[in-house]
Amino acid sequence: MKATTLCGRLTAVTALLFLFVAPASAQDDTDGGPETWGEDAKYISMTFIQFKPGKREEGMEIIAEHFKPASENAGLPGPVMAIHFQSGKWDAAFIWDQQGGMADLEWYRSPDEIKWFEALAELNGGVEGAEAVLARWSATVDESQSEIGHYHTGSDE
Repeated sequence: MKATTLCGRLTAVTALLFLFVAPASAQDDTDGGPETWGEDAKYISMTFIQFKPGKREEGMEIIAEHFKPASENAGLPGPVMAIHFQSGKWDAAFIWDQQGGMADLEWYRSPDEIKWFEALAELNGGVEGAEAVLARWSATVDESQSEIGHYHTGSDE
């Protein structure tokens, strides 16, 4: 993943932190369309990260030392789960609740993303400091992939 502008770096970190709007393929139900709505449907986003060789530790440090404190200072929830892989292509995966359900996918840049970036800037001496953290993060990530899915709280589907 190469991000050379502020917008590109924000996109890179957004892929980790919030709404990586990559459409997921949905399995069709018997009526011919995907079954994705219901009062018991809870939406999640999952981001998979592959670090560049030798950059995993630095990437995880950036999350712990910069991204997590920015989320806390902005009053935003962290991931509901973080997975650290021992095998396979990916080094880590982060799962986030989509608090607004499918409506969360409509944002180009959500109010929460703006609050998060402002908190990152405050913690790092301003916008230039936040951009430096994001550039450092981008330099650790080789590839990321995001998926959106749902589960039903009232059933085993």
